[in-house]
Amino acid sequence: MEFDPALPWREIRGTGFNAHIGPVRFAEIAPTRFAAALELGEHHLNQGGVCHGGVLMTLADVAMGAGSFAAGGEHPCATIAFDAQFLAAAKQGTLLLAESRQLRRVRELSFMDCALWSGGRQVMQASGIWKYLASRAPGAATMSDG
Repeated sequence: MEFDPALPWREIRGTGFNAHIGPVRFAEIAPTRFAAALELGEHHLNQGGVCHGGVLMTLADVAMGAGSFAAGGEHPCATIAFDAQFLAAAKQGTLLLAESRQLRRVRELSFMDCALWSGGRQVMQASGIWKYLASRAPGAATMSDG
């Protein structure tokens, strides 16, 4: 996979933990196909001098989660299952690219897969399930409210 500057990229500047990773660029390729990109800097590296596996997993999670959100009509969702296989190392100074796809949607569930690429080779393959969250009116009680 190569970076396509013609895609409608937008920056995702996360909050909390995700604020430490990005910004991540995100684009919709087709209604169920998405791309994400992250420039790998020194703060993304592990002690061995290559991209930390947690960064790879985070970009895959963002790519699949943002893809589920977009494919679901911008309905909030949360990761409920995640599986990853590490295939190669990603190095500092390269662009980490993700291509995610919504494979299937069933009621409140979005089934996704994702391939991560760096320096022209695939570095990770991931898949997961996202649950679309029910909207809750402000002040509405939940079972956990006691």
